[in-house]
Amino acid sequence: MKLRRQLLLVSLFALALPWAGCQYLRQVDSALSQGQMQALEATASAVAARLASAPRLIAPDTARPGRPPGAQFYLHPLPQPPLLDGYGDDWRAWRLPPRELSGADGQPLAQVTMGRAGDRVYLLLTVADDSPAYHDPRTGLVASGDAVEIHTGGRHYTLPVASQGNASAVWRDARRGAARRDLRLRGRWTTSADGYQLELVLPYGLTDGEFAIAVIDRATSDGGPPERRASTLPADGRPGRLVQPLPALQEELEHFARPHLQLVVVDQEGYRLASTGARDSGEALARQHWLRNWVHRQLLAGSPLPSIPAGGLGPALARGRETVQQWYRGPRETRIGAASVPVITRADAIVERPLLGRVIALQSGDSLQELTQSAAYQLWLVSSAAAGGALLLLLGYASWLSWRIRRLHRAARNAVDASGRLRGDFPRARMNDELGALNRAFASLLQELDQYHQYLRTLASKLSHELRTPLAVVRGSLDNLSAGELDPDSRRYAERALEGSSRLSGILNSLAAASHLEASIRRAEEEPAERNREEFDLADLLQVLAESYRDAHPGYRFTLDRPHGPQAYCGAPELLAQLLDKLADNAVSFAPEDSEIRLRLERVASGYRISVSNDGPLLPRGFTHKLFDSLVSVREDAGRAGHLGLGLHIARLIADFHGGRLEAADRPDGSGVVFTLHLPVNPGGASGRREGQNS
Repeated sequence: MKLRRQLLLVSLFALALPWAGCQYLRQVDSALSQGQMQALEATASAVAARLASAPRLIAPDTARPGRPPGAQFYLHPLPQPPLLDGYGDDWRAWRLPPRELSGADGQPLAQVTMGRAGDRVYLLLTVADDSPAYHDPRTGLVASGDAVEIHTGGRHYTLPVASQGNASAVWRDARRGAARRDLRLRGRWTTSADGYQLELVLPYGLTDGEFAIAVIDRATSDGGPPERRASTLPADGRPGRLVQPLPALQEELEHFARPHLQLVVVDQEGYRLASTGARDSGEALARQHWLRNWVHRQLLAGSPLPSIPAGGLGPALARGRETVQQWYRGPRETRIGAASVPVITRADAIVERPLLGRVIALQSGDSLQELTQSAAYQLWLVSSAAAGGALLLLLGYASWLSWRIRRLHRAARNAVDASGRLRGDFPRARMNDELGALNRAFASLLQELDQYHQYLRTLASKLSHELRTPLAVVRGSLDNLSAGELDPDSRRYAERALEGSSRLSGILNSLAAASHLEASIRRAEEEPAERNREEFDLADLLQVLAESYRDAHPGYRFTLDRPHGPQAYCGAPELLAQLLDKLADNAVSFAPEDSEIRLRLERVASGYRISVSNDGPLLPRGFTHKLFDSLVSVREDAGRAGHLGLGLHIARLIADFHGGRLEAADRPDGSGVVFTLHLPVNPGGASGRREGQNS
């Protein structure tokens, strides 16, 4: 993986900034929620303390504490009197929570909803009965089938169930010993999908503050014993009390009213006695963008909250003697905090202080959500901008480092040409960091290598010049010695010495020729191209050279494949002739006697391709690129013959001068080797090529 990608991956850790901001916001939201809940509890505790000091405000009915729990009925304040048609459409619109009546088996039998409008009490009764038994007047009974019994403070009413029509309430007059109908109770029966329904109205004064109801379910209309019965009448036969909002308590509670705060006072059974204020409905948040609200909820989402119960009060808030705190999920995914504090009398003489009721404070969390949402928006903008800036900065820094490394890599790769010479000056970095130090170390190393290479290049000419005089002395002495009288052993040794001096002289001549050729090429590179190059026919040059090779090496068959017509080329024909001489001499050295040595000239898109192919041994493994280096030879008799591997090195120098490329490879069929020279059409010379590479 490249350095830029590595730094880019490392820079992704900058994304931890938004995540840390989200965690911080969660902690802030939790702290604010806890503070809001504590404020709600403090408000509810203050109201509870006030009511505990004045118990008559919350418990004005002295007869109520003695009644068993579950016997009481709650009278909901009705906005208007409902229409008594038996269908209960008005009740469904008000969404009042009903009271459920269960039989002895625990199965629900009926639901009762009671309310008060003015001085009248209204009742809606819904009974689940698959096979109602209606009243049969022929039996002479008050109610021979299903019936509904209503108990008030002084009377016991029986209402026989009818399939449809007006309801009749009958009570037994003990003084007269007869059943009488009370017209003050008016109602209407209707048949429902699950059973039947009754809608009833009676004066509040008739109840005397007490009320109980019983539902009797019979299988037949003969007045037999009931199969099921559901009743709220306690065992002592005295009806429970009617519970309704208290005006004095409502007036007292108004003193604690606050904006966006709802206070509810309930009795010990959870019936609402007074309430003030209203919760926010989430309209402020609804006016904001829905996507922002959704993102905010997802970021700060914790454990799922329970939905707020119908009517706003749950069993956990309305019962018990402990302080309760609870968060609910309100409409439009808002949060509603609720704190419930018990109201307990302060009578010290009582061991078990009675529970008078509870004060419940409810408040929407919209204000907190608006606050945290605004903070979250700002924090996310800042953290995202910081993360984006860090990503761009690190990416730019990684690109800059990668560019410096690539520049150093290109400079190091192109610093030395194929002959080992330094191409211009190696660039030195001005930065003082590690890459700058590495760049300067490379430059110093290449400078030292160039000096050493310069020494090696001049070593051959120096050796050739310094060894010629002592070699001439040795050869002259050996010639004089051979001219005299010598015994056979001495003459054999003298001849061997002459042979060695001849080989040494050839070596010196080869070194001198290579040095002179390299120096002449270097001087030609420094001159303008028009002075060291000329236009000539490359095909004609190869034709002349092939005929010369046939005459010089009659033991080999030289053939030439060339295109028809002249092949114009701009270069140094004498240098190209030397190059081909070296390739031909190399082919003759390895090819078997009377074998074919093929020369081929091809015109290609990039220029010309000249190849010299011969039969013989294949190239040694690993020497494909080393053959053109100086003093490298793979001949078995190189030492005796004086071959130092300078021929192919000179050929490579000439190819570089023409901007070409010299390659060596085995034949595809494995029968020999082929040397190929690639010449561009418009050679720019080695110096021009170096300048392009350095740039």
